[in-house]
Amino acid sequence: MSTDPTTTIQALLEQGENAHIEFKSDKEELSRLFQQAGLIHFDISPVANTDMSYIDKEAVDAYYRSYYSTAFIDLSDDEQQRLLVNTDILIQHEGEWVVSVGGLLMFGKQPQRRLPQSSIVFAVFKGTSITDDLADKKEITGTLPELIDKTLGLLQLYLPTPSTIEGAKRKESLAASPKVLRESIVNAVMHRDYSISHRKTQVYIYSDRVEITSPGGLPNTLTLEKIRYGNSAPRNVFLVKFLDNLRYFDGLGRGIPMMLEAMQDRIAFENIGELFRLTLYLGDQA
Repeated sequence: MSTDPTTTIQALLEQGENAHIEFKSDKEELSRLFQQAGLIHFDISPVANTDMSYIDKEAVDAYYRSYYSTAFIDLSDDEQQRLLVNTDILIQHEGEWVVSVGGLLMFGKQPQRRLPQSSIVFAVFKGTSITDDLADKKEITGTLPELIDKTLGLLQLYLPTPSTIEGAKRKESLAASPKVLRESIVNAVMHRDYSISHRKTQVYIYSDRVEITSPGGLPNTLTLEKIRYGNSAPRNVFLVKFLDNLRYFDGLGRGIPMMLEAMQDRIAFENIGELFRLTLYLGDQA
């Protein structure tokens, strides 16, 4: 079968109901093909058997007060629902209004109850190999803003802090700057493929590097070379919009060029099947 998702989908449509094309993982594979072709965005897909009770109204209120001067909590129930529908936080599914994937990830109460793949596996190893002893392991849960903030806090806690002497004083700094770490985590949770339900984002700290691995390779139009120059093709348009409004990134395509400038040859990108991996090396060079 062609690896080009647009060609594959076109073949399906042309062959009609009698098509007998086998996919590696049926529904998930089909979803990824449509996403890569830009035909659907999984972050505005419905989460079945949910309703407004799954939404943290206080979180929605804080968001709309801060960025739109709207007191969500003071609106009537009908007005609240209308706002959530018009922003794709609520989506119609089988005649009912349910929470969208993005709505649950951004404003849900314990979103991992319905989207367990959205948590982050965080681990610290005592050497350079995944077979080395563990120093710590955690599963980080919460909404995407909470995931970003918690993971960044753990990275800053566990990363080494090399010191230099300036005058008579010792100055300590992280092996990777907070800006680089923040951009790395934001990209991992914002651009991952949430339709891949059997994999979670992984943040692994080794003695010589940090590996951040997120499900979902680069979208069809991107290459490892293109992203180095600020090109982007967002997989999750809903998440991009809300994280942009929350100022987790600026939407100008400067993130990866900034990281390359800061890290020089101590950064690497890899497309590994259905995974994308960012490596930050802690030494002088990769």
